Amino acid sequence: MVSPRAAGVRPGPGWTARLVTVLVTPVVGALLAGVAGLGGPAAWADPIVPPGAPDAVTELAEANARAADATEASLDAEEQLGVRRTEADRTRREAEGAREAADGARAERDRAFVDIDQVSRAAYQGGQLDALAALLGSESPQAYLDRTSLLDTISTENQRFVQRFLDATAVAETAERDADARARDADRAASDAQRTADDAERRKADADREVAAAEEALADASPATLAALRRGGTTDFPTNIPGAGIAIEALRVALTQQGKPYLWGATGPSTYDCSGLVQWAYRQVGVGMPRVSRQQALVGIPVPYQDARPGDLLFFNQPVSHVGIYVGGGQFLEAPQSGDVVKVSQVRSNISGVRRIVLERR
Repeated sequence: MVSPRAAGVRPGPGWTARLVTVLVTPVVGALLAGVAGLGGPAAWADPIVPPGAPDAVTELAEANARAADATEASLDAEEQLGVRRTEADRTRREAEGAREAADGARAERDRAFVDIDQVSRAAYQGGQLDALAALLGSESPQAYLDRTSLLDTISTENQRFVQRFLDATAVAETAERDADARARDADRAASDAQRTADDAERRKADADREVAAAEEALADASPATLAALRRGGTTDFPTNIPGAGIAIEALRVALTQQGKPYLWGATGPSTYDCSGLVQWAYRQVGVGMPRVSRQQALVGIPVPYQDARPGDLLFFNQPVSHVGIYVGGGQFLEAPQSGDVVKVSQVRSNISGVRRIVLERR
């Protein structure tokens, strides 16, 4: 949504504790992505199939893609649930605070009315009862003042009491409206959180079902099919990537994980899924990243693919369901799919976005 804000503390002087972002803030982006994803039809990602692979490999890759997408959606829904519950709690506290403010404003109005009552008693003795009675009997004090010049007909001291009553009444009415609005917001936030919880539960069940099917397919696959699934890419890409900056540092760290197995929902340090690898690498250099690829796709600065440089994050499919780190030369580091390992692969045609991660200097 993670906090969905991709922020962290970079060790050493000169760095701020937040990533440069554009388009939408991570928190708002996470909420929008969560809303867009609720209740929508399944949109499976393109399977990762080596060129010229037999049908058995394609079927296995398709099962992997369904499981990976379902897992990603489940993790995203879980992340959104935390965001929605936090929002609901905050809105509920605001509603309670607004109600307390309204109660206080009404109490102040009532105290002011006591003074007005005393003024009316004095006015009775002084012959000003008619004017003050008209004030107290009007549909609102301000309505009366719009029609009369009461404040010109009573003493300066009495004007002060009347004005205090008018001000307190206006504040109380405003506070009451605000409290009612905050209460409605709190009810909506609680309903949103409940819908998100229901969606998270459904997504988790979908993910469990798809992962079980993919694991069964992997278990039944022949050694030749598994070998064909893993064909392509390299696990010995150099780790000494030249350059400077947080993205290069994260890439260097991520490259040390080459050869480690893919596992749905894993975040290291022995197994990874695609977004788990990215999150783990940035955590090692002191930067927090969102957990899932569709939230990671909201972080950083968008750049055209032709301008990509080592360290940029590459995203695949629409909606986003896969992420890797560009290493240059049309290649990227990824945790591709179950049955495979973290490796450097050729960039595939279903790329849907590139984001450059930049930290601001103090």
